[in-house]
Amino acid sequence: MSSAANFIQRLNRTKTLSLKLSNTLMEAFKVNRFEAQETFVSPGNHASSIYFVESGIVRGAIEGPTEKLSTWFKQDGDLIIPQGIVNQQPSDEYISAVFKTNLIALSFKSLKKIGETTPEAMELMILLIAETAAESRYREKLLRIATAKDRYNFLNENEDFVLKRVPQYLVASYLNVTKETFSRLHKGLPY
Repeated sequence: MSSAANFIQRLNRTKTLSLKLSNTLMEAFKVNRFEAQETFVSPGNHASSIYFVESGIVRGAIEGPTEKLSTWFKQDGDLIIPQGIVNQQPSDEYISAVFKTNLIALSFKSLKKIGETTPEAMELMILLIAETAAESRYREKLLRIATAKDRYNFLNENEDFVLKRVPQYLVASYLNVTKETFSRLHKGLPY
């Protein structure tokens, strides 16, 4: 299946799109390639596009006291709706490729223009924003789990790709534990 078809298929999981809107969106997207650890959104800058992860893994992070702290991960087939894109506010997060990554980018400018002539596109954006809010609640729930072991188990049950594909030091920051604690949890040792 082509990149365009995968992107449209993912959007159709949120809202079944008309053929007209599907074709219009496919004409508007661009493919971006990023190297491992390459940052494409950083604090203080405005995100200009929504993204579909064609291949690879992408990480959201914020500035911590000594290093960047992972806040989310997206993998093949996931959408990324950067914070602040709808109201064109500057981001306060980093968005980076964890590994070599290919993304389909749909600029907000294009999406807005499409929305002016195709109201269905604006309905799609509203639904995508609602999905993003639900993902934020998931992250909040993860961080409210009291013990590191329970957070690890919750991650294993709900986002096992993170444990299987993401470097351990990034997963440790995502779980809000030290690298040493994560290593012990991952090996099944007491911590």
